[in-house]
Amino acid sequence: MQHRIGFVVMVIVGICLAPDLFACGEKFLVAGRGTRYQRPKNARAASVLIYANPSSGLPAALRGVPVESVLKHEGHRSTTVETLEQLSTILDGGRFDVVLAASRVTVDVEKLLGSSPDRAVVVGIESPANEGSLLRAIDKAVEQHDKARKAATRS
Repeated sequence: MQHRIGFVVMVIVGICLAPDLFACGEKFLVAGRGTRYQRPKNARAASVLIYANPSSGLPAALRGVPVESVLKHEGHRSTTVETLEQLSTILDGGRFDVVLAASRVTVDVEKLLGSSPDRAVVVGIESPANEGSLLRAIDKAVEQHDKARKAATRS
């Protein structure tokens, strides 16, 4: 008789606690707890300057990518300039984390940036780019910029 009462008590306790006892993987099926497979937004929004000089070839390399909308979707701010004079004036007045430019003009852009530890990181684009490679390059440049800024503040 005691075994039957014990069994009934265990069944009642099991029924009461059943919603909290999930098997492996079932926690992902609960509403609001699903796994998200989207690319997470960057931990920090970057300020991106795009040097799109028509003679440099960057507009042709980025022809198939809606750069401004992709960057805005990821939380980055972007500004586009087309001439070297516009680039130098905006670099003097603004603070940027990343400068996108064609690979063959990156040396000129780095000369404009100078050698301060807080300067922007120049990302050279060569061939036709896609959204994924562009975002990976920008994320890597932002990490590099943050590491350089940390190293400069430590010393």
